[in-house]
Amino acid sequence: MNQNLSALLIGLVGAAITLCAYSQTVISATQCITIGLLVLMFGLLVGEGLISLF
Repeated sequence: MNQNLSALLIGLVGAAITLCAYSQTVISATQCITIGLLVLMFGLLVGEGLISLF
């Protein structure tokens, strides 16, 4: 799997976590949005090549 595809998949997971913030009750909406944005930032760093997964 190449670097761009990995970053895309990580970004999609982060976006899904962020969008699900108001439809779940396990953690607060603020915590869910924060986690989603951190995952999106991780995907950005992978996409830019600053973090290598393999």
